[in-house]
Amino acid sequence: MANAHPRAAGVNEVAADDLRRYLAEENHALYEAAAHDVWREVLRRNDDLLQEHGKWIHPAYLEGIRSLALPTRIPRADELNARLEPTGWRIVSVDGYIPTVAYAGLMAASIFPLSRVIRRPEHIDFAPAPDMVHDVLGHLPMLFCPEFRRYLQQLAKVMLKARPNALDQEFYEAVRQMAELKSEPTSPLADIAAAEARVNRVNSALAHNASEVTALRRLYVWSIEFGLLGEPRDFRAHGAALLSSPAEFRAVRADDSQTLPYSLQTLRHENAFSEMLTQYFVARDFTQYESVLAEYEETMRRRSDGATDRDARALARTGKKRGVGRA
Repeated sequence: MANAHPRAAGVNEVAADDLRRYLAEENHALYEAAAHDVWREVLRRNDDLLQEHGKWIHPAYLEGIRSLALPTRIPRADELNARLEPTGWRIVSVDGYIPTVAYAGLMAASIFPLSRVIRRPEHIDFAPAPDMVHDVLGHLPMLFCPEFRRYLQQLAKVMLKARPNALDQEFYEAVRQMAELKSEPTSPLADIAAAEARVNRVNSALAHNASEVTALRRLYVWSIEFGLLGEPRDFRAHGAALLSSPAEFRAVRADDSQTLPYSLQTLRHENAFSEMLTQYFVARDFTQYESVLAEYEETMRRRSDGATDRDARALARTGKKRGVGRA
């Protein structure tokens, strides 16, 4: 992960010290002509997607992509921040994946961490790792929707209160490694297979020992990355992973895809960013996202209160054994 620099998209003004280390210099001048060609091609394909499947896309996304008024070259951070000014949000540059807590810390402050990495030409329609295309075309348009912004910030703030465990860091490192290997065409197949096995091992462990951070990360994935609103067979897509990847969007519209009602049980389901999915969850509206989040936050509160009560009882028992408080 690159170190932050004083000019990194307003780093000193917008990020606390414990988050600044995840930020990176934008370095817009270093993008080569091939990267700008990729950008133009993904814009063209995004336009084709909107023309072909517009009725299946949430109106807030369509309005947001118009408001961004993206240029036909890779946009600069100052341009994006100028477009986002009416939303009260801004972007900072990062190098791809950052830990969940850092990601949530930035979003809780109305700062979106935007990857400065752009996908390779062979990954035009589906990239193994989140990149600038994913962030700009997928995430930024929805920031123009007040209901979406409110929910996203609520989710980020609850994430910051969540308790992690050791598996959260292991998951982050395993997924980041796998995504980086799959993004490079020269990666040895044996290395990719080993990385996939590592992710599978972590996911198996998380199935039996998921932390609050993991549960909320899953809610984020199914509501923000793969978000669908409406009914299981009559929905409108707003998820960033769907709208930045024509291949993923067509997958969710395929006859063999499974769409289930969104609920608190959704947090039991894991996903892999480096592979297309076959199962998705549909919420009625943004209010249902908020309701499910509030339900889980209450679960967190009760769990925390229970732990506090147990600690107090244990301390009281220890005090009695040691004669603490006797006259």
